[in-house]
Amino acid sequence: MHKTYWVAVLAFLFSCQSSSEETTTSTSAGTSTSSEKDKTDTKLPVQHIVQRTHLFSSDQRPDYFRLSLHGTSISEGEVEFTITTQDGQKIYEESFPAADLEASLVYEMKTPTATNSEREAYIIKRMDNFVQPADFVSPAIAPNAPVQASFVNESTWKRIQANPKAIGFKYLLGKEDGRLLVYDPEKKKAVRYGSFGG
Repeated sequence: MHKTYWVAVLAFLFSCQSSSEETTTSTSAGTSTSSEKDKTDTKLPVQHIVQRTHLFSSDQRPDYFRLSLHGTSISEGEVEFTITTQDGQKIYEESFPAADLEASLVYEMKTPTATNSEREAYIIKRMDNFVQPADFVSPAIAPNAPVQASFVNESTWKRIQANPKAIGFKYLLGKEDGRLLVYDPEKKKAVRYGSFGG
């Protein structure tokens, strides 16, 4: 009886210890604790949000393209780019520094340096112009285009190429990091299938 009492006490102590630990979740970007995420979300205010709709994963119902800039300032912030279907399914998510939108400012500068307000205005301008009708192409891959398996395998490339209704979306990060996205119905998400620039 005395031994059973101590086993019960030890079991209770171990269960209390494990329940007080933070839960850890794995994402494609790495591992983070839920309390770290909460701290980040409450610490960094939203500086600017842009949302547009355009046909992409479907040629019947437009998707939501959203850019949300978080940070203590516009120039030092982080941009979260997501594409979500009308059903609420997130089919693409990417985060990048706001500086990636500012990099191409160098091609428009009239002086050797830009002021912080010029940099911030340029970032906002890039966000506002990030999703435009001219950035979409259909078919996503021309029927006679040779296979480019740098980002997707050959079978995915050919499957997308065989769909004349597939819609491609292009956007630029950095000075010359042009990216091409297309929705892959088999994976139920948007995938990068090419690049341009640089």
